[in-house]
Amino acid sequence: MTESSIDAREFRTALACFATGVTVVTARSADGENCGMTASSFNSVSMDPPLVLWSVTKTALSADVFRQAERYTIHVLGSEQQGIASQFATRGIDKFEGVSYGHDQYGVPVLEEHAVRFDCKQWAVYEGGDHWIIVGEVTGIERCNKEVLVFCEGSFATPNPIRTAPAAERSMEEPESPVDRLLLYNLARAYHQMSNQFHSGVRDSGLSIPQWRILASLYGQVSRTRQDLQDRTFLDRESLNDCLAQLEKNRLCVVSAENSTVSGTEAGHERVRHLFELGQAQERDAVGGKSLDDLIDHLAEIVKNT
Repeated sequence: MTESSIDAREFRTALACFATGVTVVTARSADGENCGMTASSFNSVSMDPPLVLWSVTKTALSADVFRQAERYTIHVLGSEQQGIASQFATRGIDKFEGVSYGHDQYGVPVLEEHAVRFDCKQWAVYEGGDHWIIVGEVTGIERCNKEVLVFCEGSFATPNPIRTAPAAERSMEEPESPVDRLLLYNLARAYHQMSNQFHSGVRDSGLSIPQWRILASLYGQVSRTRQDLQDRTFLDRESLNDCLAQLEKNRLCVVSAENSTVSGTEAGHERVRHLFELGQAQERDAVGGKSLDDLIDHLAEIVKNT
């Protein structure tokens, strides 16, 4: 028994604010079957010896396999592997179907594509509530030159560096670099500034970013299926359900009686109307009817003054 009275949905929502990497863990069962699952509960434990940990819910179909496995492999996924992450998180399917993989010397299935691979030997298994906490000793590492996949607030993302040095600290006579003339580079930097400003407005309105995406998708009191909302908001099913429950409680959306469609409400429409106006004003300021060259200069000026 525990003394905690924390609501499970609120706990999940709070934990979702902590960004994590995305991994696929693979092992071979005692009868020679390939097993794999997606896990974001991965972290380092020790440098000497090199130890890492991850956890698996006790109700997972492969929980006993991983708890008893002497060897397993943890693959940190690349940013283009969202499909792999979703496939290995789905119950009741052949998770390796269509996936390129081989086997290591211990028979553990090894994915050919990954950002980083940790080959592990079982070190210890601990009971942690409704999960098994599995600690492994790293026996091998393989790194690829890939951008890693990140999971935060119920959706996949990619890590991007944030400039920490204030503009005032940079020399006014700093020479221009060729990268300063690349549209992609300037768009990325301008995106960070604009999204930070816009998302600040979203949070000031009392909404989370996932809630804003949902209400924006329902703007005008339109109706959408849950799957359509998942695709539009980049949320996983559990996070979407949690957000919808809160929004419906506040009368900002309506979930159909058969639980298949979600509709916007007038209150939801009004709640985000000013956010659309804020976003459109930002776009007008950023573009200003300029030519492509002028736009690059304008975007560069935006980030220079950030």
